[in-house]
Amino acid sequence: MAPLRTGLAALAATSALLAAGLVLPAPASAAPAVGSCFDYPFSTLGKASSAAPAIGCEFPHTAETWFVGTVPDSFGPPSKASQADRLLAARPCTTKAMNAALGMPTRVLPSRYRTVVLFPTDAQWNAGERWVRCDAALQSGLQFQSTTGTAAAFVAATAQDTLNFCSPSTPSARNTAAVQCTKPKRNWIKVLDRELGGPNSRFPGTSTVLRRSAVICQKIAKKYNGKAEYPGWWRINPTDTGWRLGKRSVQCFVPLAQYLQEVAQSTPAPVTEPTPAPSPAA
Repeated sequence: MAPLRTGLAALAATSALLAAGLVLPAPASAAPAVGSCFDYPFSTLGKASSAAPAIGCEFPHTAETWFVGTVPDSFGPPSKASQADRLLAARPCTTKAMNAALGMPTRVLPSRYRTVVLFPTDAQWNAGERWVRCDAALQSGLQFQSTTGTAAAFVAATAQDTLNFCSPSTPSARNTAAVQCTKPKRNWIKVLDRELGGPNSRFPGTSTVLRRSAVICQKIAKKYNGKAEYPGWWRINPTDTGWRLGKRSVQCFVPLAQYLQEVAQSTPAPVTEPTPAPSPAA
């Protein structure tokens, strides 16, 4: 009878609190699971949270969760968290880790897959949720491409070259579109995307960024020179404003025709066995 009396006592206490007009805190709901799929727009990039619900991956969706971690209570409501705190919480969400989760661990070139870092909404935070998740989303133009099935299955069924990141023409720092590399005379292919500063770093100044990024992009461009004259490479640099928003990487591009020429020259010709001479007639 003791468990019954305990349960009745708890029920009575709860009823008393409700009668007094007190609101009980909602129980913490489960964190998102790795492999969950979501359908949200490209504008979600850079936001702290998304209210889009998880859906079955068999339905059209734009993102799939590949990492879930936790954040402490001191993180505070995500909408008010500093950019540095958000970047620190997202440190496990590297491009290398994302590529491994998608089934392309040896990939070197940047792809059109983006990592979207999200935290609970304020309502979810107040309900006790304390997670950070990283979603993989495939960029197509200035949108996320909608797919069905898992991201790993999509990658496995897709030619790797079609995942390369090209700009429609000369790259621009303003809303760079990501397209498939199909127009050698117009496209520029992204060959490197490298962070210039960590979560707690301050913007080092425009001149320093320009100097550092030039060294980085010139070095990688030599690999894909294609005997091209200037402009044989291009770069998009982080700005002071972008730095404060967490955009701290330099993006290096070379003309697609130049890249294809170098790749073709460095690919050994297939070896064919000589055809044996026919045996003499008996």
